[in-house]
Amino acid sequence: MKYTHSFIMLTGFTMKAQDMKYYTQYINKFIPKDIKINYIYPKPPVRKITCYDGTKYNAWFDYINEMVENEDDDINSEHLLEQCNRIHNILDKEVKKYNGDYSKLFLLGYSQGACLALDSGLSYPKKIGGIIGFKGHINMDIDKHLGVKQDIWVTHGKGDDTIGFEVAEEYYKKYSKLGYDITFYKQDKKVNHDANSGIRFQMSSLKPWLLEKI
Repeated sequence: MKYTHSFIMLTGFTMKAQDMKYYTQYINKFIPKDIKINYIYPKPPVRKITCYDGTKYNAWFDYINEMVENEDDDINSEHLLEQCNRIHNILDKEVKKYNGDYSKLFLLGYSQGACLALDSGLSYPKKIGGIIGFKGHINMDIDKHLGVKQDIWVTHGKGDDTIGFEVAEEYYKKYSKLGYDITFYKQDKKVNHDANSGIRFQMSSLKPWLLEKI
């Protein structure tokens, strides 16, 4: 099969890489038949998590202190940079399949995976097809990013008590003012951090945005 696009699917904290097939099934429902997506599911490292007394979990990066709603996460930034470089390497490899056409590449993540999708995409030196983030937020300082104005679609519910809505919104507002094209689909307090919470409405917002990109 000859693929037309590649989607790098980044899973949430404690989850398995294949859990991202949850989002794949929804996207496949509205993608035209002539679009053939190569879904790539990188495995997160198994690492000790400081705030959970060193218990090992699947995690892109370590949490130093327990996550507090509406406060920035205290994370291991070296882990984040390490994983951003890993995602950059995947993008570098995939683009060769499309004769250097970076618009064929997309990053999609949920929760901690959304954080990684955003940070790795914003720090990548080439403009890709787009970044899609479900219930995450940007972690890096602005000066860590290279200024490539990526197109971004993100969503968050006001009932999220794992990654607070206000934290995500603050970063998206900041980057929008810098000229980044950010479509922020906001949902009410009925929508929490669970992947399935609000999913059908999220997909109804994502659909026109994504179809325009591919």
